Amino acid sequence: MDPGAEPLTAALDVLRTARESGFSAALADAVRHLDFTAPCSGRGFCVLPGGMAPRMRGWLMAGRAVPGERVTVRPGPRHELAQREGLEVVRVAPRDVPDATTAAATATPAAEPGPGARDRLALAGTLFGALRAGLAEALLERAVAHVAGRRSGDRRLIERQLVRAKIADCAAAVRACELLLTTSGADPLAAHELHRRLDAADEALTNLFGGAGYLAGHPVRALYVSAYVGSLWRPSPRDPEWERS
Repeated sequence: MDPGAEPLTAALDVLRTARESGFSAALADAVRHLDFTAPCSGRGFCVLPGGMAPRMRGWLMAGRAVPGERVTVRPGPRHELAQREGLEVVRVAPRDVPDATTAAATATPAAEPGPGARDRLALAGTLFGALRAGLAEALLERAVAHVAGRRSGDRRLIERQLVRAKIADCAAAVRACELLLTTSGADPLAAHELHRRLDAADEALTNLFGGAGYLAGHPVRALYVSAYVGSLWRPSPRDPEWERS
C-alpha cells in the first residue's frame, strides 16, 4: 500500500477514479495502493490493466505474497469484454525450485503466509468494492440519460412510475454502498456486505438499459467485467486463509 495511505483514503481514491476515469484507471489505482501486488486465482489467473504486469512486485497466491522475481508470467486466455475495458488476463506460475537445499536458501518471509499477505488480500476486496461503487455511480448517470431520451407511446420512459421507482432503487443502492464504505472505515469485514449490495445494484442498473445493456459495445459491459474480475479480487468469507487472519 502507498506509504502513509489509510485504507479509507485509498478506497475513496479508487472510487473517485472509477467514477471519473473508468475501470482500467481505477484498477491501476488499486494495484498501486496494494504496492504493486494483485490477487490471483487458485490456478494463477490475474486481471490487470493492459501493460501493467511487468511492473508488478508481487502476487497474492493461495494466501501467500510471492515476490515477482519468483514467478513466470504469461498471457492468459483472451476475454473480449475485459479487453474492451483496457484489461488483460495473465497467468502467474511460481518458478520450480531445483532442490530442498536451494528452497531453504532462497525462502523469504514474503513467500510465507503472514499478516502482510492477508492484509493485502483483505484490502484488495475493499478496494474492488470501491471500484464497483464508482462504476455504478457513473453508470447510473448514463442510465438516467438513457431512459430520459427514450419514449414509450406518448410518454418518455423517465416519466413512467415504474421506471422512476427503478431509478430511485438504483440510486439508493449506490448511495448505501458509498455510505457503508465510508462509515465502516474500509473495514475488510464489511467488504462482503458491500459486494452483496453492489450485486443487487448492478442487476438493477443493467435492467434500466433494457436491450442495450446486453451489447458488447455498451458501457454497461463494465458491470459484467467487474463480476469476472471480482471472482479474483474478492476473498471468500469461507477461505481458510481469510478465517485465520
